[in-house]
Amino acid sequence: MITNTTPVGSTPITLADPRRVRAERSDQAQNEDSLSIQSAVGLQNALAVTPEIRPEVLARAEKLAVDLNYPPRQIIEGIAHLIALSRDPSIEQK
Repeated sequence: MITNTTPVGSTPITLADPRRVRAERSDQAQNEDSLSIQSAVGLQNALAVTPEIRPEVLARAEKLAVDLNYPPRQIIEGIAHLIALSRDPSIEQK
């Protein structure tokens, strides 16, 4: 049994983490079989008005493609380090 060790006059301890409670409620809502027509229609409308090619994104990609300093050396080394530390999935652990 967990006893409350909070001194009198201090802020009481809430045993339930509100983030965990919200996550559980979200999981329950996702597990229920329901269809939201409004969400689907809203998504379809948003996709309909979104251009296939966004000029500002394309311009940024073109600039980065010719930038010899992109991605930064630190990021490349960090990714290389993570790859070196990762397990080889083709080798089975027994």
